[in-house]
Amino acid sequence: MDKTPIHPKVLQGNPNGSYVVDRLLGSKVVRSLGSKVVRILKGLHLLVATPFGMVCSVGAKVKPRKIMFMTYSNTYMCNPKYICEELLKRNAGCEVVWAVGTQTDRSAFPDGIKLVPKYSAEFFRDLASSKVWVDNALCFMWVWFPKKEEQIWFNTWHGSMGLKRIGQNDVRSRRWRRVAKRTGRLTDYCISNSAFEDEVFKTTHWPKTAILPYGHARNDPLVSSSPALVAAIKEKVSNHYGFDRKAKIVLYAPTFREGGTTKGYDIDYERLLQNLAAHFGGKWQVLVRYHFHDRGSYGVQGSIGGKSGVVNATDYPDMQELLLAADVGITDYSSWICDYVLTSKPGFLYAYDLAEYSSGRGLYYPLEITPFPLSTDNDGLMRAIELFDQGKYEEDCKNFLVERGSYEEGNAAKRIVDDILRICDA
Repeated sequence: MDKTPIHPKVLQGNPNGSYVVDRLLGSKVVRSLGSKVVRILKGLHLLVATPFGMVCSVGAKVKPRKIMFMTYSNTYMCNPKYICEELLKRNAGCEVVWAVGTQTDRSAFPDGIKLVPKYSAEFFRDLASSKVWVDNALCFMWVWFPKKEEQIWFNTWHGSMGLKRIGQNDVRSRRWRRVAKRTGRLTDYCISNSAFEDEVFKTTHWPKTAILPYGHARNDPLVSSSPALVAAIKEKVSNHYGFDRKAKIVLYAPTFREGGTTKGYDIDYERLLQNLAAHFGGKWQVLVRYHFHDRGSYGVQGSIGGKSGVVNATDYPDMQELLLAADVGITDYSSWICDYVLTSKPGFLYAYDLAEYSSGRGLYYPLEITPFPLSTDNDGLMRAIELFDQGKYEEDCKNFLVERGSYEEGNAAKRIVDDILRICDA
């Protein structure tokens, strides 16, 4: 097939049809046996999943208008969400399938999507018969499965213009590196939001994959949002967590550490609230969002317990809505701050382990050249807030986007769906 870049409701899947091993791994009994036992069982699960999937998918033929979505968190989020919404809006007669986990909140999904439990027999049959695959990480190859020549895979990735490195020599997990290599060989299209991200793809796992310079679908609302939309999302978030809708919001969402430490969540929230009120005015509310890999950590859970003005926002389904609602954003090395820069709203970096992280996982460029004021301890963060200059910051944001070669124009979802439908109609 030529891979040159190209410019009715469905019943919900059975919520109890998940692959039995997947449920077993999440049970309290298994988790009580300890992390090593869980890792062994996960390995056995992945070992049997491939032959199980191949048996289940025998005879499955590719359907030209069937599209399967998957995200690393098994939830309705990130680029796949916004691509899917555009696809449903077109009412193009496509069968839309989404892989979910045992803990996925199914109520977050709109009508018109068939939900299938990840690694169930139904999952593998749908995977084998979908014309187009869309994900935002290494989702479809985490368990090896034979992709057919006529199937087309769009990788929309969850990062953007930095910050942490993702190459074969950067990530500690050997399994992750193997899956990334396999993913790179089989992906047909990578969706990029910048010239910078083009180079990341080309120099890591996708050296021969076609790159579509459309911007990221998840960022369309950040580029083209109206004041009315922002106000509506802010009210939605405040109602969800039950705090004053007039309160200003600061979002704190750091990335994970491969060593497992959760020290970064022990920020001085009381001082943070005081300094934000002193510099920016108004009443403030902190939303803390734990990283996907840290959500089950006892240390993380205890870091904000009972603190006034601080809410655990980890369960909120859409990070981009939190970016729209937030008046200030704080992270360490997470790439969401490079989405947030599109809004020109104040963003700060709190990197308590900067030297260690830079020499370990590594960064694509020094944090000092970003628009975001950098600090390595609580005192430094408070000073950065006190000295924040909005005018200079906005100018720095514009320069940052120019230097990274941003492609964001607010129409990525439309362009991607145009391509998907042309493939389906070919």
